[in-house]
Amino acid sequence: MFGAGRVRRIGGAALALASSALVSVLVAQPALAASATRTLPWTTTSSNLIRPNTTYTNLETATRVPGTADGKALKLTLPANPEAGPMGGVGFESTKAYRFGTFGSRMKTADCSDQPGTPGVISAAFTYSRDHADTNGNGLPDNNEIDFEFLCSQPELVWMTIWTDYDELTDTPRAITRVVNVRTGQVLKNCYIKSWVSDCEALLPGENLPVKTTPVPGFNAAKQFRTYKFDWSTNRITFYTVDDRNRKVVLWDYRGPKDRIPQSPSLFMQNVWHSANWSPFGSTVRPSRPTVANTALIDTTFLPQ
Repeated sequence: MFGAGRVRRIGGAALALASSALVSVLVAQPALAASATRTLPWTTTSSNLIRPNTTYTNLETATRVPGTADGKALKLTLPANPEAGPMGGVGFESTKAYRFGTFGSRMKTADCSDQPGTPGVISAAFTYSRDHADTNGNGLPDNNEIDFEFLCSQPELVWMTIWTDYDELTDTPRAITRVVNVRTGQVLKNCYIKSWVSDCEALLPGENLPVKTTPVPGFNAAKQFRTYKFDWSTNRITFYTVDDRNRKVVLWDYRGPKDRIPQSPSLFMQNVWHSANWSPFGSTVRPSRPTVANTALIDTTFLPQ
């Protein structure tokens, strides 16, 4: 997520799980390689496909990293006592914008399990574009964004959000967000947001699929390298990970209205940053500023061809 002012709102939005006429439980299935997907292994930081996108970013390759395919990984290290917001974090973006395709990363997110308090550290992989146009004609500036996000204080949860619009002047969003406990398969929240001061909007058919995901026992995004991908098309977005046997586990198969799906070319980004107001799910505890450095390790990045 790139808009610093919006994070507290998504994190604190009211819980709303709506029933749908199209409900199902998707079981684990063999992971399929997408022939149109480019795999970027982080054997080096030299690539014409990506570039740093914050002042604090120093792309550095770590070696002898257990759990990686070749022993190497990209280090995204958020320094101690960072300023709040994505622009105070560390990250990179693709040098090319893509319209549809498969995006993702095999990574280990930032780990704050041995730190006191509730450090507000976010690891994210997402597409993003914002040109202040209003191509869908709803009176709000376009904000095209598809997110995977992880709070270091709750490494068993995955946050996924699909944005189409955001007006900074009026603080008005158009977004739908889902939170899944990957260990248990429980969908904790599935919420369409049009206002920060009202409850979630009623979901439409195809927006809450599956109603439960296949559990991945022992899942911990900060302790294990895991693959996270989403397939983005004009009328569908499917978010998924893999289990310990490398079987595909669908976390969200969004088949809602086309006007709630981004349609504009977007950059792919990964980052680690500090949020001063995104509380853990189900908590009102205000996150603290991390007093030590926090590192996410990126084994592989996936981009469309």
